Amino acid sequence: MAGICIFAASSPNIDDKYIAAAESFGRCLAEHGLDLIFGGGRTGLMGACARGVYSKGGRIVGVIPEKLNQPGIPFEHCSEMIVTKDMHERKATMERLSSGFVTLPGGVGTLEELMEVLTLNQLGYIDAPVVIFNQDGFYDNLLAQFDALAKAGFMHTEYLKLFSVAATPEEAIEKLIGFRKAKLPDKIKEAVKGHEEHSAG
Repeated sequence: MAGICIFAASSPNIDDKYIAAAESFGRCLAEHGLDLIFGGGRTGLMGACARGVYSKGGRIVGVIPEKLNQPGIPFEHCSEMIVTKDMHERKATMERLSSGFVTLPGGVGTLEELMEVLTLNQLGYIDAPVVIFNQDGFYDNLLAQFDALAKAGFMHTEYLKLFSVAATPEEAIEKLIGFRKAKLPDKIKEAVKGHEEHSAG
């Protein structure tokens, strides 16, 4: 496991406790010899995590779309900066470079990125650990919504194993390193089987 992708807030208008935890997570990454793959920004939790990695001499790979590659936006100490055509290419590049994913607190962009990697894992396009860093219960409501989806039949209960939850930076690293792929239902085979049974009926 070399490259860990983070999804995190870019907004600077957030409580300092989130900044401190993101920096701590970045330091933990570097201390375990893990590269940071991230959206390339210098502000918010993205920048805080990158600063943490940089403070420990770790490798930082930023992936930023052309539209955002403007003075004052990119993190200035990236080991490598990849500029993409758009957001779609940015996500695809981060997914390709990463062997694990951690979602720190963030807004709609962060949630969108999390949902994409969960879906890709569910369909078998990627096979990687996904950790939700639930600092101070930040994602409690989201986790409750996942449970509600499973209970109502909108997702298989076993798909709750697509991700793990960590309360501290150290626990998030442990979840990444200790990842063991769970045996999950094959969504595509189930869909084909359902179609065949419906046709036969």
